[in-house]
Amino acid sequence: MFRLFPRIYVRLIGIVTLSLLLTACSVKSRTYEAPSIKEYQKAQVAGYKNIRYWGDKTAQYTYTRSNIKRLGANKSFRKRIDVLALSGGAEDGAYGAGFLKGWSERGDRPKFTVVTGISTGALMAPFAFLGPKYDKVIQRLYTESSQKNIVFLSPMEALFGASLGDTAPLRKILTEEINDAFVEELAKEARKGRILQIGTTNLDAQRPVVWDITKIALSGRSDAPNLIRDIVLASAAIPGAFPPVLIDVVINGKKHQEVHVDGGVTRQIFVYPRDMDIQKLQRMLRVHPQKNMWLIRNTKVDPEYKPVSLSLADITERSFYTLTKYHGRGDLVNITSLAKRDGFHVYITNVPKSFDVPLEAFFDKKYMKALYQVGYKKGRSRSAWQTTLKF
Repeated sequence: MFRLFPRIYVRLIGIVTLSLLLTACSVKSRTYEAPSIKEYQKAQVAGYKNIRYWGDKTAQYTYTRSNIKRLGANKSFRKRIDVLALSGGAEDGAYGAGFLKGWSERGDRPKFTVVTGISTGALMAPFAFLGPKYDKVIQRLYTESSQKNIVFLSPMEALFGASLGDTAPLRKILTEEINDAFVEELAKEARKGRILQIGTTNLDAQRPVVWDITKIALSGRSDAPNLIRDIVLASAAIPGAFPPVLIDVVINGKKHQEVHVDGGVTRQIFVYPRDMDIQKLQRMLRVHPQKNMWLIRNTKVDPEYKPVSLSLADITERSFYTLTKYHGRGDLVNITSLAKRDGFHVYITNVPKSFDVPLEAFFDKKYMKALYQVGYKKGRSRSAWQTTLKF
C-alpha cells in the first residue's frame, strides 16, 4: 500500500465531496450482479477448475490424488523445499527487486518450489518464479517507472468510478510482459510440480483469495494471460487509489461478478493457511526434505518516531501507515509460528530502519532507485538474512 495515498486522498476528498453535492452523478455498476450470500462460495471462473481457494482455509483439493501426483512431479521435493514469499509495500517493492538481483549475483539463490506474492509482491512474483533471467524486468518496474507509467490520477475518476485513478498504464506493461510465451514458461515449470500463487481480497466476501497461477497457465486456455494479468492488477489495486478488478464468475450457469482489490487488505505476506497439514502432505508424498521459507518484507518493520502535526492529512497518513506496519508484523509472527510448527527454517529480510530517502510523490523514481540499491547491496551481502524477528 502507498504511504502517500492518505494525504492525496485527503486533498482530493473535498473536491470530490463538493462535486457530489452539486452533481447528480451515477456510479459505475457491475455488468453482472454480485453472487448471493447463499451461493457466493460456489462461484467459479468459467472454463477453470481448482485454480483458487479461500486464503483463510486449506483448499479442498489439497490432498486429492491428482494434486499429490502434480506435486510429486517435482523430484527436488525429496531433498529440499524452498518457499519464497513477497510482501506488499508499493514503492518499497524496489527493496525486494534489488534484493533478488543481488541474491542472484551472490550465487546461492535457489530454484523456489513455491512463490507467493501480495500487492507489490504480486507484481514481481511471476518474474521471480521464473528465475534470475527476469531480474531485469523487475528492475525496470521499480527503477524506470514513475506515476505516469503506473496510474493516471484524476479527481473526476472518483466521481464516476471506484477510485482516484486509472491503472491502464500498468496494465499496458503487464500486457507486454505476461503474454502467451510467458504463460507457457509458467506452465512448463508447473509441470515440474512448482507452484506460483498470488493473493487478492474478495471485497464482497471480506476474505483473502489465493490464486494458483501455475494451474491457470496449465489450462492452455487462450484467456489465461488476461486472467493472470487481472489477478496481478487486483492484488495491487489499492482501495480508493486504484480501481478494483471485476472478476467474472459463474454459479449454476449464471454469470456474476466479484470485486477484488489489494491482497494487502487482508494480509501483507502469506505462505499457506494455518490449518494446512504439512506432515500429512509429506506422508502422502513420502518425502522428508529440508524446508526453508524466504520472507521478503517490502517495507520497514521497526517503529519510527516522528512528531505528527494535528492536521487531518498528517493524522490520517500516519495512522494508515502505522496500521499497515503492524498488520505486516503480525503476519510475520504468524508465519514464523507456522514454520516452527512445521519444521521450516525461516529467513527474513526487510527495508532497513536506516533508509531515510524521502518519498516525494506517487511512485517516486528517485526514491525507488535509491531503495533498489539498498536491496541490491543487502542481497549480495553475507548478512542478507535474519533468522529471528527483531522488532
